[in-house]
Amino acid sequence: MAEKTMAALRTLFPEKCLNCGSIGANTGLCSRCHSHVRVPSPNLCALCARPLDFTYEVDTGTEYFCGQCRLDPPPYDAAMYALPYDDPIRKVLHAFKFGGSPYLAGPLAQLGEETLAPWLARRKGALVAPVPLHWRRLYWRGYNHSYLLAKRLAGKAGLRVEEGVLARIRNTDAQIGLNARQRGENVKGAFAVMAPAQVAGRDVVLFDDIITTGATVRECCKELWKAKPNSVAVAALCKTWD
Repeated sequence: MAEKTMAALRTLFPEKCLNCGSIGANTGLCSRCHSHVRVPSPNLCALCARPLDFTYEVDTGTEYFCGQCRLDPPPYDAAMYALPYDDPIRKVLHAFKFGGSPYLAGPLAQLGEETLAPWLARRKGALVAPVPLHWRRLYWRGYNHSYLLAKRLAGKAGLRVEEGVLARIRNTDAQIGLNARQRGENVKGAFAVMAPAQVAGRDVVLFDDIITTGATVRECCKELWKAKPNSVAVAALCKTWD
């Protein structure tokens, strides 16, 4: 009911675009800024989804891997993201996470649907586990942004989200401003699988809103593997690349 009320109010009183400030942005972005949203390159690493240094025009069914994954494979079987983390998406996602704007989950999920929904749908029967918040941060924020996105995108793919499977058992510092090494130390030992019986023998998709250095998803995946799943994949709305 609250979401319907907010939607009606936004129709009557259009908001400003979160990127340029113009009036008439009921989905967080005006039509002009919406047209500037980028999508990933079609030529991606089959493991981490990093854009490859080379291109190929014909899909032969061959999987290609980036140099980093060949040298140091990540602790998951596959990954996919929907949008590069840059403006204007950066500003919408920031407002969604830190601006008390859970309604932006819908528009953001719509932007990621074309890429992520088919990728998720190929994982029939998989368990989707959103990256959890510590209960203190969840209480302060009022919602888990990763769960809201996962619920919408997994629903489009016919998959079920299991919010309580993975828990953040330590209230970590914010990752913003930390380098890769510091981020890894910050989340070390911060997660635990609370329902290992639900994970054992299952295909699992870990879902996060954004992947930066990958420290959080790596730590989550390491814990998930302890519960002996069949496979672990990672999906995210956004991804940054160096």
